[in-house]
Amino acid sequence: MNACESPEQLADRVQFDLESAGLTPKQLDGEAGGFAVYIDEQQVHVDWFTHHRLDSADLDSLVLSDGLFTDVTRRYQTTATTMHVALGSILAAFGYCPQRRGFGFGYIVTSEGTPT
Repeated sequence: MNACESPEQLADRVQFDLESAGLTPKQLDGEAGGFAVYIDEQQVHVDWFTHHRLDSADLDSLVLSDGLFTDVTRRYQTTATTMHVALGSILAAFGYCPQRRGFGFGYIVTSEGTPT
């Protein structure tokens, strides 16, 4: 983020660029997956969410330890990991500095040349 750009302006720009790349934003009231851009502690965060069907199936697989849902867990983990890498690559291609957070998937995003 340059000195004149607020976190809100950076978040709007990131949202626009990700939509321009063909990614779909997650709807807050829907079950479909997609990306989300939000501000937390004056930092711009970007996350990817899978569809509710895959989330629910993966959570169900944690309860049953008989291996029945091994494929569901593999699909969930593969999708989440792949989309995390893709999201970081797209952000970098658009000139942002995506930095992994200390936990889970997602990025803290700054403009080129302004690391957090």
